[in-house]
Amino acid sequence: MSGETILIVDDEAEIRTALVTDLARTGGYVCIAAANLTEARTHFATASPQLVVAKDRLGRERGLDLLAECGSRIPLLLTTPQPTVELMSSALAAGARDVLIQPFETARVQQAVGRALHAAQTLRERDQLRDQFDRQNQEFNALYTVGKKVTSLLDTEEILTLVVSAAVHLTGAEEGTLMLSDPVTGELYLRAHYNLTDDAIQSLRVKVTDALMSRVIAGGRPIMLSGGDALKARTTLPVKSILSVPLFVGERVAGVLTVGQRSTNRPFSEHDVHLLSTLSDSAAIAIENARLYSTADNERAKLDTILREIDDVVIVVDADMRLLLINNAARAAFNLTDAALGQPLADAIPIKAMTDLFDQRTLRSQAWRADIVLADGRTLQGQLSVLSGIGYGAVLHDITRLKELDKIKSEFVSIVSHDLRTPLTSIRGYVELLPRVGPLNEQQRDFVARVEYSMTNIVSLISDLLDIGRIEAGVDWDMQPLALHTLIRDTMQDMQAEAARGQHTLTLDIADLSPVHGNARRLRQVVNNLVSNALKYTPDGGQISVTAREDGEFVFLQVRDTGIGIALEDQRHIFDKFYRVRSDATEHINGSGLGLAIVKAIVEKHGGRVWVDSEAGKGSTFTAVLPVYARSDA
Repeated sequence: MSGETILIVDDEAEIRTALVTDLARTGGYVCIAAANLTEARTHFATASPQLVVAKDRLGRERGLDLLAECGSRIPLLLTTPQPTVELMSSALAAGARDVLIQPFETARVQQAVGRALHAAQTLRERDQLRDQFDRQNQEFNALYTVGKKVTSLLDTEEILTLVVSAAVHLTGAEEGTLMLSDPVTGELYLRAHYNLTDDAIQSLRVKVTDALMSRVIAGGRPIMLSGGDALKARTTLPVKSILSVPLFVGERVAGVLTVGQRSTNRPFSEHDVHLLSTLSDSAAIAIENARLYSTADNERAKLDTILREIDDVVIVVDADMRLLLINNAARAAFNLTDAALGQPLADAIPIKAMTDLFDQRTLRSQAWRADIVLADGRTLQGQLSVLSGIGYGAVLHDITRLKELDKIKSEFVSIVSHDLRTPLTSIRGYVELLPRVGPLNEQQRDFVARVEYSMTNIVSLISDLLDIGRIEAGVDWDMQPLALHTLIRDTMQDMQAEAARGQHTLTLDIADLSPVHGNARRLRQVVNNLVSNALKYTPDGGQISVTAREDGEFVFLQVRDTGIGIALEDQRHIFDKFYRVRSDATEHINGSGLGLAIVKAIVEKHGGRVWVDSEAGKGSTFTAVLPVYARSDA
């Protein structure tokens, strides 16, 4: 451990010289000598010794009096020509590291000096480690505090000021600024500061064209400078040492975080760069959070305005069917208040049709619609949708006027159909009599056949129109317990011949089922229409399967085919009156577009539901669900 400075204090010149010579020669130490405490204290101020060797008595002074100057980091060895137990005990108790007895043994002196210097070095290293730990702990606490504030506060002003303050304290700087770049003009402006003078603040509130900061913005890299003309040439800030780091928001440099020294040119370190870069990231997160919050707040305000002003009823529930959101139209329609929020839907809106609409979420088909009749006579048509991560939402349109028009149209169609049926039947009868009044040539027979075919289609259409009118009006609707499996089997026997004409394979998988409460003629119509549709829209040689099963309180009837299928955009309309899928594959297929509308009307009159699962080119599966008969149904 050669090279350390040792202060030797002794009032005898001969002993001082001997110690200086011996330590310098054998240990390579730098030795300085003092004859009294006054000289010793002068050397403390100029030479900063690492070890003191002092005589116990210096005239009227004591060598131990130098312990105040040594403190805990500079060891002191006491020398004495007259050792006593009391002297040695009191010296060690006072803080001396060891006591050397004259005359000195070179090995003993070297050993004591080396041990004392080693102990002092260990103490210094320990103190350095403690200081480093304290500094790192301080840095961690500061960064943790800033990070916590960033995630818990929406006050950008407070967060950014905290970031600049932390930057100044952690780097030991005297002042700090956070400048942001205007995304439109590119000009820098002061956003937050710490310990700036009023003049500096005023100058930074206008357009900033500082060369150093512009370089940081352009290059996206930190810059450290201290002292000299290089610093003055690159910044107009009145500092002697400066460190600037870029502030990134995404891939864009949005600003500059800067710390500086006004009174000293002490340079900053790479560690300071890392600290400032971490703090600039926190500032960037705070800025981005504020932007996102502002955007979300604006969008929320727009949504609130839309929901408040829209005439449609909007209802949102969570996965447990508890009300999350109702707009003003929903409040008015169902006489609700904010107290309804959080309640189960069935309790807040005790209308069966509304509960049925939301119960459709359990069905595979997502064409979830229902008509809800309000107490004031209005009719709302609801469409249910899945809201990912939230629950379900329903939008209900007022279709009262459309219902009235539909009723008028239905009545008109029914009247016209009824009035047309008699003359059409007469025309059809006379056409059939034509061959009996005289021979017809081949062309005439072809014309008559065409007329008969067209008349049959018209009469069939009129029959369907009258039929759906009677179904919707509830006319001729006798209900009784029925064995649905028997009804299906009987109906399918009548359709075997039609299936054979198209070389279709018609299979049944029907177990004995609990009875349903229904109208036999109408339910037979449901089976007939579904199977006829499957035969009609399945190319020759295809397969049609009919299955019926019981599950709990319901009976499921399914008709599955390998036909042309139905596109998703058409599936939501195929149960509407007169709707027909228009495509090259259906161009040659005749139909009125009433068959599935009749099926839907009959099934719903029986308290059931019907839907379709299909994919274009891969066939379709129609499912009708009917409740099992209970005596209370009667």
